[in-house]
Amino acid sequence: MDTPSISPRRIDLALSRLGDAVDLLEQAGQAALDRMAESGHDSGNLAALTAELSAVRSDYQSLKLTGQQASGRIDAAIGRLRAVLEM
Repeated sequence: MDTPSISPRRIDLALSRLGDAVDLLEQAGQAALDRMAESGHDSGNLAALTAELSAVRSDYQSLKLTGQQASGRIDAAIGRLRAVLEM
């Protein structure tokens, strides 16, 4: 039974799409924070939301790095498997 292969290129494309989605979410979140600040909302709430957005950005960067590392490991494993199968 053949299983679909997950190429490093597909992983990179998926990570790119995820990055684009996160960028859009960040833009929407920042725009919402800006609107709240302009309309005079509680500065304590704004500070908390800004800190939360910053934490999400940090988490995303960490996940992005992990994804890149996983992609590299998958690529290496595929290379080793191909080498074994070609013996």
